[in-house]
Amino acid sequence: MSFNTALSFVFASLMVFALNAENEKFSFGFGVLTGVLPTLSLLKYAGLLTLPVDDLLFDTTSSGGFMAANTAVGLFVAAVTGVLRSLMGDKPWVSATIAALGLAILGLGLTGLATYGVNIMASYMWVALTGMALHTAMNFVVLGLAIGLASRGLQTTVPNQRKEIFVTSAVVLVAVFITCGIWRHLLESDRQNTVDGVHHELSFIQELISVEFENLQEALERMADRQAARDVITAEGWQADAEKYAADFQQIPGIGLVDTDYKIIGVAPFKELQPAMGVGPNFNPDRTEAMYEAVLRGSSVLTKPFVLSTGRQSIVLFSPIIRDTEFRGLIAASIELKPMITAWLREDFVNFSVEIWDEDATILSIPSQFETAPSFADQREISVLNRTWSLRMVPDKGFVRAEVQTLSQAVLPMGMIVTLLLAIAINRSMAVSHQNDLLKITTHDLQNREARLEYMAQERELVISNTSEALIYLDRHKNVRLANDAAARLLKTERCLLVGRHFSALPFFYAQSKSKPTIDQLIEFGRIEDIELHPANYGDHPLSLSLSATPIASDSGREEGYVIVFYDITDRRHLEQSQIALLESLERSNEELTQFAHICSHDLQEPFRMIGAFSELLETHLNSQGQDDEQTTLYLKFLTDASDRGMCLIRDILDYSRVEHGSDQLTLVDSRVVVHEIFANFRGTSERKLELTQEDLPSVPFSRVQLMQLFQNLIGNAIKYAKAEGPIRVHVRCRDQGDVWRFEVQDNGIGIAEKNLSKIFEIFKRLHRRDQIPGTGIGLAICRKIVERHGGTISVESTFGEGSTFYFTLPKQGEHTA
Repeated sequence: MSFNTALSFVFASLMVFALNAENEKFSFGFGVLTGVLPTLSLLKYAGLLTLPVDDLLFDTTSSGGFMAANTAVGLFVAAVTGVLRSLMGDKPWVSATIAALGLAILGLGLTGLATYGVNIMASYMWVALTGMALHTAMNFVVLGLAIGLASRGLQTTVPNQRKEIFVTSAVVLVAVFITCGIWRHLLESDRQNTVDGVHHELSFIQELISVEFENLQEALERMADRQAARDVITAEGWQADAEKYAADFQQIPGIGLVDTDYKIIGVAPFKELQPAMGVGPNFNPDRTEAMYEAVLRGSSVLTKPFVLSTGRQSIVLFSPIIRDTEFRGLIAASIELKPMITAWLREDFVNFSVEIWDEDATILSIPSQFETAPSFADQREISVLNRTWSLRMVPDKGFVRAEVQTLSQAVLPMGMIVTLLLAIAINRSMAVSHQNDLLKITTHDLQNREARLEYMAQERELVISNTSEALIYLDRHKNVRLANDAAARLLKTERCLLVGRHFSALPFFYAQSKSKPTIDQLIEFGRIEDIELHPANYGDHPLSLSLSATPIASDSGREEGYVIVFYDITDRRHLEQSQIALLESLERSNEELTQFAHICSHDLQEPFRMIGAFSELLETHLNSQGQDDEQTTLYLKFLTDASDRGMCLIRDILDYSRVEHGSDQLTLVDSRVVVHEIFANFRGTSERKLELTQEDLPSVPFSRVQLMQLFQNLIGNAIKYAKAEGPIRVHVRCRDQGDVWRFEVQDNGIGIAEKNLSKIFEIFKRLHRRDQIPGTGIGLAICRKIVERHGGTISVESTFGEGSTFYFTLPKQGEHTA
């Protein structure tokens, strides 16, 4: 607190004592002294005075203290109260005015307390103008209350003034607390809306970047595939394709063709990128590393940002051109992010600051043209192909201010005004009504009791009438005393005609025996659903009902009545019957489909066998006739391979469909023996060195055929996807995990990229072309179906280039025969 502020508060305190003592001379003098320094400070803030007010009485250079504008306003208003009383006397309107000014000072102090320590959102509101130090706000609260009480405008005329003042103060504090709570909640909501807005825009940009780069990668790889299909790759033949690609993707300023020596032999557009011709692997280490990685992985790779030969900084996407396993060059595309990001930013977010960087290299930086709000910045990492980028967005202050609701701006001052008016109203109303309290209490009590009884009667009628369930109330003699509209509608009668009838006279019957249910039976069973309703005017179509009874007992335990609730379950009965018929129909359809699948699989294999057999006969015939040209032999080989793949695909599909139709009766299978047999089969047929090992494996409740099929596929895949050189290692082990066995099949093969781990168990999903590694893409889908059918789960962990480990769990307990 500055020296001027502290001195003015001292004078204000003395002025309050003078007001309370009704000493007009002292109140005037101390009022003037209170207002001198605040008035000078306000003139300085208005630019009408150049006098160093803060250093007028005390050198504040070292402490830096000064009187804030809102503090000066509060002290000036306090000074007005002392001058007004001394000049106008003790008139009623003067007392009311001074009380109102005291409450205004109180409101300023309460506002200062309410704004103390609020969240960052408040700094973008008018609160920035009213915030003050905590001790200053507390002084204003005390000063405002003291002025209001000294004015006599807040005091009552009844004997117990202390009680009235206490109640008024308590109400004010509660109202202030509620107002502050609501305001803080609204501020937090506005802050969260702002954070969510930035977060959603960041997510939107992130998604667009991911989708855009997937499209770029897909289009570039299609170009690479087209070039790979050519016998000879030339810059002239590539140029037209590249020009069309550059025209389709405006965010790509240039495309280059790289030969097998990693030199650029073609560019598009040629005129702009001519300096890049002939650039080799020594141009930039990051560029060279990305090219080597693209060739090694056989897929597209993105570089770090670097300066191109044209002098512009960019990132480059390399896609290898590979024909079979032969490396034939690369296609390189430089990518500009700024036009994309600028176009993607939506209207409310165009003034955001956007920055993207890769490790320590900046890819994109779009500064905001306006002042930003770093407190609401959002940042995240995104995966773009083989790179991990950091994306950061900082909103501008205009966006943050726009998120502040009008209600958030108005709730605090309006709440304070309402609080002050409420304090005055409560104080005066308590003074006027105190003499009639006893009479009002008595009258109010009688009125409440009468209203309560009437309300309870109406409430009971409303509840009973509007309850959707049919309801009947019986007295202890089992006669109907009350029924709702639903019960009357269901029984096809009027409510008044039901009253007085005995429960046994109602048309409820057991569906099987046609006898009537009793109250005792309903209470004993809790609910009976085997009930039919046979009113006289329902004809031959009875309704199916569910009946329940609840006894109503007195304090002594005697049953005074019963509540009967019944539901119409006719539609549910019809639905259950329809479901049973539908299930029977589905079972018949499944059996027919199974037979159809077996017949189709056999009949579909026959054409493929014929194609393969006659292809071989045709090749033999051509050879015997001396017509064995290479092109014809190649075409016949294609026919034979296609026939073999077709038959293999049909067999795998048939195996996949047979998984669900295996025997449900499991046997205790020794998995160690099964794995040993599979190892022996592979050792006898493999031309490469196999190191197949296993640990102690348990016996599990399983179908032996399907367990053989499961291990055959997993171990066969490990051998099929082995590295080109070195021994093939496969290790099988099992771990005890309580209720389940956890099997592991580990290999040292080529591994699986992380982005493909979630796809490999889907049917027909393959990660390699058939001319690289044969297969149908059904084997792992069969494995998953077998494991899940036996109540287990299957998963995989893999490191690309190092190997994979497949895990599957099997329950220890199962229905089996030893």
